[in-house]
This record gives sequence, structure tokens and C-alpha cells, in this order.
Amino acid sequence: MPSAEPTNALWLRAGDTKPGPRPGLSLDDIAAVCVRLADAEGLRALSMRRIAEELGTGAASLYRYVSGKEDLVALMYDLVAGEYEFAPLTGDLRADVLDVAEQARAMHRRHRWLIEANPRSLGPHGLRYLDHMVAVLAPAELRPAEIMTGIAMISGWITVFAGQEATGQPLPTQGGGAGHIAAMLVQGHYPHLAALFAEPDAPGEPGIDNDAVFRAGVDALLFGIAGPR
Repeated sequence: MPSAEPTNALWLRAGDTKPGPRPGLSLDDIAAVCVRLADAEGLRALSMRRIAEELGTGAASLYRYVSGKEDLVALMYDLVAGEYEFAPLTGDLRADVLDVAEQARAMHRRHRWLIEANPRSLGPHGLRYLDHMVAVLAPAELRPAEIMTGIAMISGWITVFAGQEATGQPLPTQGGGAGHIAAMLVQGHYPHLAALFAEPDAPGEPGIDNDAVFRAGVDALLFGIAGPR
């Protein structure tokens, strides 16, 4: 979830009248170039000069639309948030949350730079996501603060899981993998972990089902957010 929105949010500034020639680009034009470059080369590839070159304009002209890289990231984040295809709500809290969560997970696979993005303001598509998630959680009959906390928790789990998954390493093996942990346990310094790994269904790398782990995480969060259903 983006952090607190500043009062001069990019989308509120977009209509400001500025001196000089009439702008010939849209915010979506700029965002599309940024997303294409970041998908191919990562966020480090972005600079005002590079984006201006890709758009066939000068860096000074680009500053008529955005203030710097922070604005570029906000535009990118909002553009990819437009990839959500929200199905009509079923009223089944788990099913409706999972529909959004699986889309978000796939989005992180397509745009690996999302794990590094931390936009300071929500754009139109980001607000559409937030609005939809409020409706998704409505059956839980939560207070407003609880709804917003729930959305942040679900979004955070998706980001952490998808970010780790995008590296090619399943989340449960983070920290070196089950084999590494088992080898370290031989030292005898970690009795609680040793007892856990001695169980018949102990964590292990073979046969890990990322889909099941992802959904189990969503289920655990929903239990904490809305209680047993």
C-alpha cells in the first residue's frame, strides 16, 4: 500500500496551468515508457533524461509533467494497477479476496520491479483497487480502520510472497532452504527448530506447492481480519 498521500499528488497537479507550449504528452504515455524500461531493465534504468529520450523530448520538457523519479514510479504503479479485471463480487469473502490476490501475484511476475516500488500517492487505478477491496471485505462487517488494516495486510502478504517468488526461490525456503536449516540443526543450538523438523510433516524443499502456501497465507490473514467464517 502506498504511504500517506501528499497534498500535491501528481494527478491533482496534472490539470495545473503552466506557462509555455501546450503539453503534447499524457501521463499514460510517460508511464507506458517507464513500465517498458523497468520490465526489461529494472527501476535503476529510469532517469528523467532516459525517459525523455525514449519519448523524443527533452528532460526540461518532461519536468512540465512530473517532478522527478518519484512521480515516475507513482505513474508506473498506477498504470499496472489498471491491469486488474475485477469480477462481480460473489459475497464469498475468501473467493473474492483470492480473485484479487491471484491477479496481484501474477502482476508481480510480469512486473518484477513492483517489489521495489513505493509510491507516495494513489492514482485513479490504485483508488479503484482500494475501492474494490473495501467492497470485498464488506461482508466481514468491520470498522473502517479494520478494513484499511486488512487491505494493507493482504496487500503486504502478496508483495512479500510474490517478490520472493519472482527471484525463483519459493518463500518457504527463504534463508537458505530446508536442507541448509537441517544441516545447521546438527549443531544442537536450536531445540525448537529441531523439534519442528523432526515432525513427520516437517518443512522440506521437495514437493513444495507455492500455490497452496500462497492461499494458506491469505486464509491465515482472513482468519485474523474477519475471524472464522
